[in-house]
Amino acid sequence: MIRHDLTHWPLVLSAAQGSMSLKEQLDFLSDWTEWLDRGETFSTLRVFTDSEALKRPDGGAKEAKVWLQSNGERIKQLVIGMATVVPPAALEEMSRMNAEKLFGVPAQIFDDVNEATMWLASVSATVGMPVHMGSVLRSLTAMRAPS
Repeated sequence: MIRHDLTHWPLVLSAAQGSMSLKEQLDFLSDWTEWLDRGETFSTLRVFTDSEALKRPDGGAKEAKVWLQSNGERIKQLVIGMATVVPPAALEEMSRMNAEKLFGVPAQIFDDVNEATMWLASVSATVGMPVHMGSVLRSLTAMRAPS
């Protein structure tokens, strides 16, 4: 399951927990398309709460690749930074993926939400889009609570 919070726009918060179905991944890519369709610059803070959330569904890699090929240029134009938080046990493996090279934007992987938020606040501040860490952290806590 993945949840998004756009109340901090131009910052998109996403929290993923558990394995994702192919439909959920397609919905996630559709959400990204909507954000890009706004034509406004934004940043993302994605939190994967467990190792299952990091796994792609069967067929998901192909779908993601096709979507990225179609939207890669818009990502480079509109996304000012991507911070991704993964479980500590997954940090080394996930850090091998060069997200900056893949997406063409400033991107970092963390195992600590506070560090990720501070990094994203720094990146966002350089382009005049401040991130209010306290409210972002409260929103993330609420998103990660059981529904």
